[in-house]
Order: sequence, then structure tokens, then C-alpha cells
Amino acid sequence: MEECPNKQLLLHVWIVCALGLFIDGYDLYISSVAEPFIYVLYHPSPFMIGLTQAAAPMGAALGAIVLGRMSDMIGRRSLLIFNLIFFVIIALISACAWNTISLCVFRFLIGFGVGADYPICAAYLSEMIPKNKSARFITAAMFFNCLASPVGVMAAWLMFKVYPHLEVWRIMFASGAVPAVIGLLLRAKLPESFLWKVHQQLRKQNQTIMQNYQTLFSPQFLKITVCLSLSWFLLDISYYGIGLFTPYVLQAVHIANHSDLLLDANDVLKSTLFVNIFVVIGSISVVFFVTKIERIKLQKLGFMYSFLGLLILSLSHTFSNSINLSMIFTGFILFNFFVNFGPGITTYLLPAELYSIEMKATGHGLAAGFGKLGAFVGAIFMPVLEANVGIYLTVGILSVALLLGWVLTHILGKQDFNLEPLTTEILSLGVT
Repeated sequence: MEECPNKQLLLHVWIVCALGLFIDGYDLYISSVAEPFIYVLYHPSPFMIGLTQAAAPMGAALGAIVLGRMSDMIGRRSLLIFNLIFFVIIALISACAWNTISLCVFRFLIGFGVGADYPICAAYLSEMIPKNKSARFITAAMFFNCLASPVGVMAAWLMFKVYPHLEVWRIMFASGAVPAVIGLLLRAKLPESFLWKVHQQLRKQNQTIMQNYQTLFSPQFLKITVCLSLSWFLLDISYYGIGLFTPYVLQAVHIANHSDLLLDANDVLKSTLFVNIFVVIGSISVVFFVTKIERIKLQKLGFMYSFLGLLILSLSHTFSNSINLSMIFTGFILFNFFVNFGPGITTYLLPAELYSIEMKATGHGLAAGFGKLGAFVGAIFMPVLEANVGIYLTVGILSVALLLGWVLTHILGKQDFNLEPLTTEILSLGVT
């Protein structure tokens, strides 16, 4: 009979997963600050700018789907350890990239490791934390993923202050290996998921239990799978389209006006840090509301108000200069707060709650994979669209993706969520 994990172990599990999600966010966000330096050094086309930023999300999509599935097959712990070893090695190698093509390859590989953590940590947390506390624990862990945004920008700003040269982007990418090594040492002491081990016993006893992608698209799960995956896809088109290019957007709307990046960088980084503070405020606020507001309503609320934020930003150029500046920051603040108060957290939380244990990481990995595919689309087309139709229309297009996410969430809210077929069997084996 398995015993419930004690409080010390629960805290260890939460810290490890929260740190893993922080590392993932740190690497993705710091690339947004590194991008202007890479642009000045290598002068890539708009398509190559997008590809450089989109390589990591594309790798993350593949990592979430492949390693999420493997996690259901061989366990959570071994892949959590492998993932960070892989991350540390590639983070250091990516700092040695010699052109944009090599950088894209390394960013794709590091994204593979980043993406894997999303489904594995979500499944591990939901299985190791008591069910009545899992939502708040998962939400609090995801807060650290959002906290990585301003921390990454602040760290990049300090690196630039210490080493004000174009090659500073290499230090920025390599710096992600530092928290990853700490996380790796902590992960080495983790136990395997208790519920996953029990499910492996059940699987041997009951060969009729389905554990493949066909189940995800069965009549019971089809609407849930489609809505979860496409909601996350649409969210990340805008989330990463804006998040990975925040300094780029701020430059495009003339927050800084110097022609020399090294003169501009200080103003742009300070503005980026200011608007990203609201990423943290939104994500920490949702920790206190996630158990008080029904998850679907929370996601709809976040989609609607983040849509309004980007809509305001897209219309800001139609007003006078003084109003224009106020609308730019109002749009960014609304977007950064509500996208993390709602779907930035709930798209991660819902798959962990709605899928049953035998397919939790597989289902979460598929949804996260679609999310990172959306991040790829947002990242690769953001600079291309900006170069062809301008920044304001581009932001307007990104806002439409959020409105469509609201529609899909509304459809998801009409679904029956009685989805835990193994609960009785697990309880019969003595696991609570």
C-alpha cells in the first residue's frame, strides 16, 4: 500500500516543479531581450527574425507531445531529470552559436527540453498533491513561470549594464544553465509519482485500459481535447507574439527614438520591465482566485480583457501623441495582467484536471504541444506581418486570436467533466 506523501515531500515536489517552470519561462523570455542584439549583429530578414524566436516554441511543441507521452509510459521522475540535463548542455552550447542558422538549431533543441516540462510537471503535481489542494499548488507553480518574465528582463538589463556590448546576448542565453543546475540537484531526490505507480499496477491487471491518442479523440474526450488544444494554440499565438517581441514592439511604437541600439537599449529594457511587472501581478492574483472562480469563467474573463488590451494597443496610433503613449501602456498592462490572470494559468491547469490518470501527461502534452505550435506561429509571423502591414494592424490581428479563444472556452464550458474512471480502482488499492 502506498502512503500519502508528507508535507515536507509535498513542498519539495512543488519547489522542484515551480523552479522547472521558472527555468522554462526564463529562457523563453530572455530571448526577447537578446533578439535586438542578434538583429544588429547578423541583420536577419524579418522571416529569419521570426524563425530565430519561433525555433524554441516549435521544439517545445514537439517536446511536450513526445515526452508527455513517454512520461505516461515510463514515469515522471526519470524524464524530469533527463530534461534538465539536456537543458543545461544545450543552453551552454546555444551561447556559442556562430550565425542565425546555428542559433535556430540550438534554440529548437532547447525548446524541446522546455516543452517537456509543461506536461510532466503538471501531471506530477496533480498526482503528488492532494486533490483539494492541487489547483492552488499548480497555479502557484505556474506563477513562477510568469515571474520569469520580469526576472529575465531584469537579469538581462544587469548583464547589459555590466557588459554593454552586442555580444551580451551570449551571456543571456548561457545564464539559464545556472538555475537549471540547481533544479537538477533537487530533482535527483524526487520519488516517482505514487499514483502513476499504482496505475501501472492497474494496467497490468486490466489490459482493457486505453492509453493512447485514440482515447483523446473518443466521443467522451473529443470536444475537451479540441477545445483545450485550440484554446492554448490561440492564446500562445498572441502571448508569445507579444511576449517574445515586447522590446521589438516598444521600439516599433517609438518608445525609444535613437538610431543606435546601445543608446536605445536602456530605455527599451526599462519599459519592457515595467509592462512585464503586470505579468507577475496577474499571475500572483490568480493564485487567490483560482479556487473561488470557476476555471472556465476565469479563462473566459482573461481572454476577453486581454483581447481588449491588444485592441486598445492596436488603436493607439489614431490619437494624439500624449494619449497615444497612455494607450500603449494601458493596452500592455491590460494584456499582461489578464492574459496571466486567466488563460495563461488555466490553459495549463485544465488539462491536468480534466484528463484521467492513464492519459494525463499524454493529454496535457498534446494540449501544450498545440500551445507551443501557436507560439511558433506567433513568433514567426509577428516580424513578417509588422514589416508588411505595420505594428498596429499586426497587434489587431493578434487580438482576434484571443477573441476566438474566448469562443472555444465558452464551448468547453458546456461539456460534462465527469472524467476520472480510475478513481474508485485507485482508492481500492489504498491510495488517497
